[in-house]
Amino acid sequence: MMFRTHLAFALLIGLVTMSLFNFNKYLFLSLVLFAGILPDIDHPRSKIGKKLRALSVPIKFLFGHRGVFHSVFMAGIISFVIWWFFDRLWIPVFIGYCSHLIIDGFTKLGINFIYPFNQLHLSGFIETNGFIEKLLFYILVGCNVLIIIKNINLF
Repeated sequence: MMFRTHLAFALLIGLVTMSLFNFNKYLFLSLVLFAGILPDIDHPRSKIGKKLRALSVPIKFLFGHRGVFHSVFMAGIISFVIWWFFDRLWIPVFIGYCSHLIIDGFTKLGINFIYPFNQLHLSGFIETNGFIEKLLFYILVGCNVLIIIKNINLF
């Protein structure tokens, strides 16, 4: 999926789940959005990979794209480290990170959800940057707008 689709899906998941937790809404959504793009640190040409090239290039060299950084294990490791230092902030990070994994599971390339084990490879029918992804992006944006308008008092 493209950067913007990851952001739109992460925002949707964040909007739907933020009322379940007692967080500052803006902090919660910011962390969900950041974590929603974080797995693509393993690709130097991604938006986050370009910004953090010094990390992205060695990560891609060592682990490849859609390897360990696109697995629930990395979501767990990152969430554990955040919990260790920042207590409950692991929750929106885990939600955002998993949103990335879920939506990448619908692409033709897919992901190995439990990398390095091969038992749960998810792949779908959406071609990255293809017509269906573009349509999905606009649907996600529409859903986000409707949720924000309906719950304007949340902000």
